[in-house]
Amino acid sequence: MRWLGLLLLLAATACGPGDDTTDGTRGQCAEGGALNACPEADRTAEGACWRLVDCGAIPLHADPSYVFDWDTCADTLESLTADRERLVIDCIAASACDQLKVDGSPDRPNTDQMHCLRIGGL
Repeated sequence: MRWLGLLLLLAATACGPGDDTTDGTRGQCAEGGALNACPEADRTAEGACWRLVDCGAIPLHADPSYVFDWDTCADTLESLTADRERLVIDCIAASACDQLKVDGSPDRPNTDQMHCLRIGGL
Protein backbone atom coordinates (compact mmCIF):
# COMPACT_ATOMS: atom_id res chain seq x y z
CA MET A 1 0.00 0.00 0.00
CA ARG A 2 2.91 2.29 0.76
CA TRP A 3 4.25 1.87 -2.76
CA LEU A 4 0.90 2.78 -4.25
CA GLY A 5 0.90 6.04 -2.27
CA LEU A 6 4.44 6.82 -3.36
CA LEU A 7 3.58 6.05 -6.96
CA LEU A 8 0.56 8.38 -6.83
CA LEU A 9 2.69 11.13 -5.29
CA LEU A 10 5.30 10.80 -8.04
CA ALA A 11 2.63 10.85 -10.73
CA ALA A 12 1.07 13.98 -9.25
CA THR A 13 4.39 15.85 -9.15
CA ALA A 14 5.28 14.77 -12.68
CA CYS A 15 2.13 16.44 -13.98
CA GLY A 16 2.43 19.56 -11.86
CA PRO A 17 1.99 23.16 -12.88
CA GLY A 18 4.39 24.46 -15.45
CA ASP A 19 4.38 21.39 -17.67
CA ASP A 20 1.71 22.84 -19.94
CA THR A 21 2.74 26.49 -20.02
CA THR A 22 4.94 28.59 -22.25
CA ASP A 23 7.31 31.34 -21.25
CA GLY A 24 5.92 34.09 -23.46
CA THR A 25 7.43 37.49 -22.74
CA ARG A 26 9.12 36.15 -19.61
CA GLY A 27 11.10 33.56 -21.55
CA GLN A 28 14.75 33.67 -22.45
CA CYS A 29 14.04 35.84 -25.48
CA ALA A 30 12.22 38.45 -23.37
CA GLU A 31 15.70 39.66 -22.48
CA GLY A 32 17.50 41.88 -24.93
CA GLY A 33 20.85 41.12 -26.47
CA ALA A 34 22.43 38.56 -28.73
CA LEU A 35 24.07 36.30 -26.15
CA ASN A 36 21.05 34.03 -25.85
CA ALA A 37 20.62 33.46 -29.64
CA CYS A 38 17.24 35.18 -29.77
CA PRO A 39 15.94 36.81 -32.92
CA GLU A 40 16.90 40.44 -33.35
CA ALA A 41 14.19 42.88 -32.25
CA ASP A 42 12.56 44.95 -34.96
CA ARG A 43 14.51 48.22 -34.80
CA THR A 44 11.72 50.55 -35.92
CA ALA A 45 9.43 52.86 -33.97
CA GLU A 46 6.52 50.50 -34.62
CA GLY A 47 8.58 47.48 -33.58
CA ALA A 48 9.68 49.15 -30.35
CA CYS A 49 6.08 50.06 -29.51
CA TRP A 50 4.93 46.49 -30.28
CA ARG A 51 7.58 45.26 -27.85
CA LEU A 52 6.17 47.59 -25.18
CA VAL A 53 2.68 46.21 -25.85
CA ASP A 54 3.86 42.57 -25.92
CA CYS A 55 5.74 43.06 -22.65
CA GLY A 56 2.68 44.53 -20.96
CA ALA A 57 4.24 47.97 -20.52
CA ILE A 58 1.68 49.98 -22.53
CA PRO A 59 -1.82 49.25 -23.85
CA LEU A 60 -2.58 48.60 -27.48
CA HIS A 61 -5.49 51.04 -27.27
CA ALA A 62 -5.93 53.31 -24.25
CA ASP A 63 -9.20 54.62 -22.94
CA PRO A 64 -9.93 58.17 -24.17
CA SER A 65 -8.95 59.80 -20.86
CA TYR A 66 -5.38 58.54 -21.15
CA VAL A 67 -3.37 59.02 -24.29
CA PHE A 68 -0.21 56.85 -24.23
CA ASP A 69 -0.93 53.69 -26.19
CA TRP A 70 0.60 51.99 -29.23
CA ASP A 71 -0.46 54.73 -31.68
CA THR A 72 0.82 57.52 -29.46
CA CYS A 73 4.05 55.62 -28.82
CA ALA A 74 4.76 55.18 -32.53
CA ASP A 75 3.90 58.81 -33.32
CA THR A 76 6.04 60.04 -30.42
CA LEU A 77 9.09 58.01 -31.41
CA GLU A 78 8.79 59.01 -35.06
CA SER A 79 8.64 62.69 -34.07
CA LEU A 80 12.06 62.53 -32.38
CA THR A 81 15.25 63.50 -34.12
CA ALA A 82 16.90 60.53 -35.83
CA ASP A 83 19.61 60.11 -33.19
CA ARG A 84 17.16 60.23 -30.27
CA GLU A 85 14.73 57.89 -32.04
CA ARG A 86 17.53 55.33 -32.57
CA LEU A 87 18.61 55.65 -28.93
CA VAL A 88 15.07 55.00 -27.61
CA ILE A 89 14.42 52.12 -30.04
CA ASP A 90 17.75 50.46 -29.18
CA CYS A 91 17.07 50.86 -25.46
CA ILE A 92 13.63 49.23 -25.75
CA ALA A 93 15.00 46.40 -27.89
CA ALA A 94 17.81 45.70 -25.41
CA SER A 95 15.63 45.84 -22.27
CA ALA A 96 13.97 42.92 -20.54
CA CYS A 97 10.19 43.07 -20.28
CA ASP A 98 10.33 43.61 -16.53
CA GLN A 99 12.58 46.61 -17.10
CA LEU A 100 10.05 48.15 -19.49
CA LYS A 101 7.10 47.94 -17.09
CA VAL A 102 6.38 50.90 -14.80
CA ASP A 103 3.76 51.88 -12.28
CA GLY A 104 0.34 51.59 -13.91
CA SER A 105 1.45 49.25 -16.72
CA PRO A 106 -0.15 48.31 -18.98
CA ASP A 107 -3.39 50.32 -18.72
CA ARG A 108 -2.09 53.67 -17.48
CA PRO A 109 1.72 53.53 -17.47
CA ASN A 110 3.60 56.34 -15.78
CA THR A 111 5.69 57.38 -18.77
CA ASP A 112 7.90 59.54 -16.54
CA GLN A 113 9.30 56.26 -15.18
CA MET A 114 10.09 54.74 -18.59
CA HIS A 115 13.87 55.06 -18.66
CA CYS A 116 14.11 54.46 -22.41
CA LEU A 117 11.80 57.39 -23.12
CA ARG A 118 13.64 59.58 -20.64
CA ILE A 119 17.05 58.97 -22.22
CA GLY A 120 15.52 60.05 -25.52
CA GLY A 121 14.53 63.38 -24.01
CA LEU A 122 10.83 62.67 -23.53
